[in-house]
Amino acid sequence: MRGFSLQSLLATLVSLLFFLEAAHAQKCSDYYLYQVGGKGVAPFAQANYKTFRNVKDYGAKGDGKTDDTAAINKAISDNGRCGPGCTGSTKEPATIFFPSGTYIVSAPIIDYYYTILHGNPIPGCMATLKATPSFSARWLLDTNPYGANGLAWGATNVFWRQVNNLVIDLTAIPASQEVAGIHWPSSQATSISNVVFKMAQGTNSKHEGIFMEEGSGGYLGDLVFHGGGNGMTVGNQQFTMRNLTFWNAQTAIKQLWSWGWTYQGVSINNCKVGFDFTAVDGSALAVGSVVIVDSQINNTPVGITFGNTAGTGPATPNNLMVENLALNNVPTAIRGPTGTVLAGSTGRTTVAAWGRGNEYTKNTGPVKFQKVLTPNNRPASLLRNGKYYALSKPTYEKVPKSGFVTARSAGAKGDGKADDTAAINNLLASAAAAKKVVHFDAGIYRVTNTIKIPPGSRITGESWPIIMSSGANFNNMNSPRPVVQIGTPGQAGSIEWSNMIVSTQGAQAGAILIQYNLNSGSANPSGMWDVHVRIGGFAGSNIQLAQCAKTPEKVATKDNINPGCISGFLSMHITKQSSGLLMENCWLWVADHDMEMPANNQQITVYTGRGLLIESTAGNIWLYGTGVEHHQQYEYHLVGTKNIVMGQIQTETAYYQPNPDALIPFPFTSTYNDVVTDKGQSGWGLRIFKSSDVLVYGAGLYSFFKNNDNTCAQVGQGHSCQTRTFSVKDSSRVSVYNLNTVGTTKMIMYNGNDIAGANKNENGFINTIALFRV
Repeated sequence: MRGFSLQSLLATLVSLLFFLEAAHAQKCSDYYLYQVGGKGVAPFAQANYKTFRNVKDYGAKGDGKTDDTAAINKAISDNGRCGPGCTGSTKEPATIFFPSGTYIVSAPIIDYYYTILHGNPIPGCMATLKATPSFSARWLLDTNPYGANGLAWGATNVFWRQVNNLVIDLTAIPASQEVAGIHWPSSQATSISNVVFKMAQGTNSKHEGIFMEEGSGGYLGDLVFHGGGNGMTVGNQQFTMRNLTFWNAQTAIKQLWSWGWTYQGVSINNCKVGFDFTAVDGSALAVGSVVIVDSQINNTPVGITFGNTAGTGPATPNNLMVENLALNNVPTAIRGPTGTVLAGSTGRTTVAAWGRGNEYTKNTGPVKFQKVLTPNNRPASLLRNGKYYALSKPTYEKVPKSGFVTARSAGAKGDGKADDTAAINNLLASAAAAKKVVHFDAGIYRVTNTIKIPPGSRITGESWPIIMSSGANFNNMNSPRPVVQIGTPGQAGSIEWSNMIVSTQGAQAGAILIQYNLNSGSANPSGMWDVHVRIGGFAGSNIQLAQCAKTPEKVATKDNINPGCISGFLSMHITKQSSGLLMENCWLWVADHDMEMPANNQQITVYTGRGLLIESTAGNIWLYGTGVEHHQQYEYHLVGTKNIVMGQIQTETAYYQPNPDALIPFPFTSTYNDVVTDKGQSGWGLRIFKSSDVLVYGAGLYSFFKNNDNTCAQVGQGHSCQTRTFSVKDSSRVSVYNLNTVGTTKMIMYNGNDIAGANKNENGFINTIALFRV
């Protein structure tokens, strides 16, 4: 072949390969929400309300030149949504979608209640919110702005928010200016995931990725921070943070305060300080307790610093538990108020376990300690490569439009009126058989019989769609049945389920809201991410202030309790034959207040029998960032199970208790391994019975009220809201790091004996035991 060289042949082949690769490359417009988003409804919103808003439909350009601030804020606020000045509302859910591009921001983006800010997760397609050089506000994304009376929403009532798949770029702002990417005083059922923060680097940088000063959270995960004075500055009652990566910050994490906090899978690189727990509030050390697990710190002079010579109280502050912390070129692993307490190395080393605080066993305590510890004995089935198994919420960016089927296109209405049972069950069965992802459009899907999720299902929701039980089938407490049933008892297989809510409408005394039956095993466990139970307190529930106002002035008996306010037999049941389930950021909540305007968060009383019951004999359950609140008998009950890892878990006792107490309105039944409780007592926060290998990495068990009066929880009132909240009986290899209680006289009952009193473990508003093992 005259004139055809080997070099030209190779060049031709390279060009052909490049062409083929480009032809098969995933385009940003391939993301499924472009095609299937925006078909949802909001039954209680104004006419023509939009549950899905593309910011470009509101005039945003995303071209890296145009100021898109006003357009983005318009997309968030349009249709009279619940913004600052509104105490709360579930009537106007919205997903605000950011197509790929760079959106110039010159003033704060103001988030609204019940909002998801969502970008495109396809690699190379994440939208960037980029601040202008003249940006002068304290926060770029302000999710809870300050006004004349403080925060727009009380931080402990900021629920139902997400920020996903975005880049926050502050680098154009002068390094010396104090500014944060996201202001996030928030509570349960909120999350930030798959977000990248870009900040100025260097010793004079005052940039922060996230600033959080209040709340009762919560979960953050899959975040990357570049630069900053503090990568994050955070304070909250409790939080779980997983898979965070920091590069080149002065301090990766500055903790303002906490009751309980769990950091898992954190990677800190090239910073000056990794974790800083030295904050002081007056003369008191403000950080109550922290767990750090399965993390790493690299090329950072000081890994962890705690204490402060200016802090003179409380009695047991700065409880710190560290397990499996890998260090590389970290000369000081842990520094206390007067110097190094655990040396590091200029090479590689691992802190297998170290802790400080008060320790209890079944026979001893409190024993104050600060030392290297023996780490927990981890069951192999809970691990991957020596660390606890974890899996991030799926985003389905690689699934084409043809791989989805939507609920409303399959005949479900989601209008809160139609009976959607048959349409949903037909959809779930056909989608699983065809290996398609089910996309629930926004809406309230009323069902009158059990919804059945078969193995192999992949389900996700847009703007928190609700499956709401209704009718007589779910109103017999003597014959309970599941609202959502995942598999049949012992059936093999696994599922994925994310971004949805399961609820009840009116009296539903026999409703088991979620029943998990699949034997998924430890090799291929099922996953639930941001799947919540919500009973009462919202529009359409018929369990609001008008029907179920609190009645502390009346002595409640089984004969005079309002039957219309008895709703939910059991929030979630992980059954005996099941195994292999990961739950992340799942909140099982019986409403303590009415969230809608004009109720203004006034308290209500709703009676739900039981919280989360785990009876799986094989176990292999991972609970990350879960909370269970306001049930009659218990919040978490582990019976005859094993191989469970939990943290951070959080509970609240029902506000009405002990009027009535934990004995009514639901009577004892052995079928569901109910708890025998003494007359006059409130429900358990966590009970572990005939179980083994239960490992708790942070627990907040709170009792704030006694007959709807919170005086009992205040400092100096003797922790008198209830007597007991945590029990271990006939169990082995149970380990709890950082047990925090509020309002409870006795912190631990072991085999029927009270072994730890709150008055021996004072930690400001809370009481803390750093380590309990039996």
